[in-house]
Amino acid sequence: MSKRAFSLRRRLLISLLLMLALGFCALAVSLFDTRDELRRISLFLQAEEIARDFRPEESLDSLPRQYAGGEMSYSLYSAQGALLQASSNLEIPRRLRPAQPEDELALFKLKHRSGYVVSVSVTLPTGEILMVAKQDQRERELIGALLQTRMWRSLLLWLPVCAVGLLLIAWLIHWTLRPVRQAASLAATLGPAQPELRLPVTELPKEIRPLAQAVNQSLDRLMQAYRHEQQLVADAAHQLRTPLAVMSLRLQTAQHHDDKDWDLLREDIAHLQRLVSQWLSLARKQEQPTELVDKTALAPLCRRVMGELWPLFEQAGRELQFQDDSPQDLVLACEADLAEAIANALDNALTHGKDTVTLRLHQPQADSCAIDISDQGSALDAQTAHLAFERFHKQDSASKGAGLGLTIVRQILLRHGGQAQFLPGPHCTLRLLLPLATQAPASSDKKMV
Repeated sequence: MSKRAFSLRRRLLISLLLMLALGFCALAVSLFDTRDELRRISLFLQAEEIARDFRPEESLDSLPRQYAGGEMSYSLYSAQGALLQASSNLEIPRRLRPAQPEDELALFKLKHRSGYVVSVSVTLPTGEILMVAKQDQRERELIGALLQTRMWRSLLLWLPVCAVGLLLIAWLIHWTLRPVRQAASLAATLGPAQPELRLPVTELPKEIRPLAQAVNQSLDRLMQAYRHEQQLVADAAHQLRTPLAVMSLRLQTAQHHDDKDWDLLREDIAHLQRLVSQWLSLARKQEQPTELVDKTALAPLCRRVMGELWPLFEQAGRELQFQDDSPQDLVLACEADLAEAIANALDNALTHGKDTVTLRLHQPQADSCAIDISDQGSALDAQTAHLAFERFHKQDSASKGAGLGLTIVRQILLRHGGQAQFLPGPHCTLRLLLPLATQAPASSDKKMV
């Protein structure tokens, strides 16, 4: 089930709206308890004025019961916190809470509500603490109304600011994503008709550049594969044209004459079958993934392939020898692919080589194993050795081969991290070089076949 498509612009706008809402909530939380803080600060000032001339030995009833429009009550404590006296209008003395006006100005402090009665403490010159409480209904109502008015005024100012901010953010997102839209429009025109076009990486935001670079790299690989397939089809069409024309002429000849050369037609059909088979094999080798997990021993594999081709060498009157000089021959490779590569290399030596063909397994380097297939024919020069691995290239134009055998050999070796090359020397030698698998066991089987 596919996921629902989302809009990046919508998500950004929702996120910013949530941030604005959280900002307003933070403002509301910061204003919480502001009314009680103002009430306590106001009462601090009033309590200091009331207690200025008060003496601890005097009665609390001598202090004013009404002050600034509110009923006052008092509790007196010693410096050690012991209750000394309480005013007669209190049923229960006020709890001792020593505090200073500066405590209300602290950056971080615990919030607490004062209710309908607010109380503060005043420290007398002699050390006693006077708790002053006031039922300030009028002040509480006025301060609450003032704060509510301020909050609504801030909200009315906050809303247009938010609206302007959202419009600015929407324009900023539209402006920021404009290079992405332009890149998308350009991507819609990409194709075989304009293979050189790529996404403009430098004009995109830094966060999107890796995606554009990955897309351009993918396009490079796709166009390379596309050109390869075009070349492969063109080469195949060129190579199929001649044998098909020959078959057509022979069929026309057989139609108008009584003598029908079926042997030649069978040879033509066999040639076409081999050509198409090797062409398909080459295409599969180029499309297969490169992950290799199987470990293959080369010595038994070489013996098996040589045994399968032995009848062809006997029929041609040629000798086939095997020499194992490698202490380690275990490689990380697909056994079927390597068997095909070795068979094609031996078939090339049988078709184009001379006299005895020798397959030698040895270790030219500590981390690699080589399969040298040599015959008594003359060595190839550098240019001919290079062209021998090209598709449909044949050293002998009269050869019945398809010209794809060595191409398949090279493709298989490259997929396995190795290489195929003709060695210089007096005789023709084709080397198939493969990297050894790690911790490969030693091979003690050395003998001449």
